Amino acid sequence: MSLRITALPALLLATATSVQAQQPAVQPAPAPPLTIACSGPFAKDSSHAKLQQAFGSQFVAIQKVDGAEGETFEASVLYRSVPEKRLEVTWQDDKKRSGLSSASVKKPSTWTGPEGIRIGMTLDEVAKINGQPFKLNGFEWDYGGYVVDLKGKLASLPGGCSMTLRFSPGMALDAKKHAGLIGEKKLSSSDAKLLAVKPVLVSWSIGYAD
Repeated sequence: MSLRITALPALLLATATSVQAQQPAVQPAPAPPLTIACSGPFAKDSSHAKLQQAFGSQFVAIQKVDGAEGETFEASVLYRSVPEKRLEVTWQDDKKRSGLSSASVKKPSTWTGPEGIRIGMTLDEVAKINGQPFKLNGFEWDYGGYVVDLKGKLASLPGGCSMTLRFSPGMALDAKKHAGLIGEKKLSSSDAKLLAVKPVLVSWSIGYAD
């Protein structure tokens, strides 16, 4: 009798160990997709806290980022050390870090935006998505390559945001040969001379009006 009693705990332990071995290991939650829409964590009423909740506080930090003309300012930065995943978010209320102003990416980002917009798209591809031509600044100055006076599908998206787009030539420009594409001037996205230098999308953002 005592031999049977002694053997029982060992048998129960072996059974429990066997059951645990058969149970699948708990898998970590999948990372959120690298997709930006005018909703969810990128809705107009978003905040730094909501970004942390959606992507994990360890992946969202406050950091100084570069602005135009040598300026710097603070933004919420996702995946700050990973160029392909880095995303910079600015706020309407800088103190509370709430009310999304813009969410922007640049080359070599792999984020996908509204209507499938992504870094590396050609000027012609973006114009087709937009549904009509648009104008952009000439190249090789602080605001070179930015789309201006955007009208069409990308100008007003579901959720109330719009897009800012910036292109760069897909080849080196010659100061004489390409003089008409350089400097503070407006170019049409359908201009054959512009298309000949194969512009590609190098940065884009969604944003909300104040």
